[in-house]
Amino acid sequence: MSESLGAYPAEQTMASIESPPSIPFGSTITRLPGLSRPAPLVKGDTIGVVAPSYAPQQGWLLRGVKAMEEAGFNVLLDTEIDRFRRFQQREDERRAACLMAMWSNPEVKAIITATGGYGAVRLLPFLDPDVFRRSPKAFVGYSDITALHLWLMRRAQVRVFHGPTLDDLAPGGTDATFISLLSALTSPRPDLRLGYNTVRAVRPGVAVGRLTGGNLSLVQQTVGTPYEIDTRDAILFLEETRDPMSVVDERLLHLRAAGLLRHVRGIVFGQLSLDRSEEDEFEDFLLDLLSDLDVPILMDFPAGHEVPNLTLPLGTEIELVADEETGWLSYHEDALAFSEDRPRLSLV
Repeated sequence: MSESLGAYPAEQTMASIESPPSIPFGSTITRLPGLSRPAPLVKGDTIGVVAPSYAPQQGWLLRGVKAMEEAGFNVLLDTEIDRFRRFQQREDERRAACLMAMWSNPEVKAIITATGGYGAVRLLPFLDPDVFRRSPKAFVGYSDITALHLWLMRRAQVRVFHGPTLDDLAPGGTDATFISLLSALTSPRPDLRLGYNTVRAVRPGVAVGRLTGGNLSLVQQTVGTPYEIDTRDAILFLEETRDPMSVVDERLLHLRAAGLLRHVRGIVFGQLSLDRSEEDEFEDFLLDLLSDLDVPILMDFPAGHEVPNLTLPLGTEIELVADEETGWLSYHEDALAFSEDRPRLSLV
């Protein structure tokens, strides 16, 4: 049974949450040998739901709650989830405190964001990396949540998941988005060829690297910050929505100028729901921009702002395969720390 809106346990309410120390944007990044792995989910686990960006529409939110409950999970909604957003520092501190309180709750085994929108980047100065580093948990979202994904990987050294927000889910559990989410959160290394027969290969090749990226505009915003995206020896995934192509061009040029495309091992473009009126041959335009990068490139990977939105393990080493026509991504290492004393969740 899910908690109703505003029904967060009393000991975790805002009145009992201390404001975290702010993290100066010029502080030094401490890099660890690797990113920590969260534990896989099993039936009966509790999933926490937070809203670091916009407040979700209640009807869509509760639809997603029902979907997760039908899959065998308990759902705990943050007490601030439907609070009106004012995007002032005091409100940013509240949302940051709510995220850390949910993460620190020992009953919560994974966290899914309620929706995207705007506002996640405003939380970052008020988050304490040690809170997240001490207890790695699967953290899922996309779009605006990219800011938190990249911050968590760089500042807290935890793996995260680019995948649907709760308001994207519906009861039934038979669509590709939902099945992909369950697979990613319950199996340490799903034996899948993600995107096969739907992805287009525009430059053939094979590459292995750590997957990183997300929404292009949020990726660009990290340049020059302590949580700047780490693209060294990485498979770079990028998706975008609504922007005109000239803006996409500008953002990619910025990544090039910052040296962030120089050492990638492969590039995966997800769903690019763009205004293409400025350029008919988008693929030629894109390949010209990346012509000096001798790496495999995939287009139209089914992840981003359209359906399906497959779940991707950011921070995990994957293999990118691009043949003459199609391609796919597959796990090259475990994304989750499987414990033998916890039974696997059956997806049947």
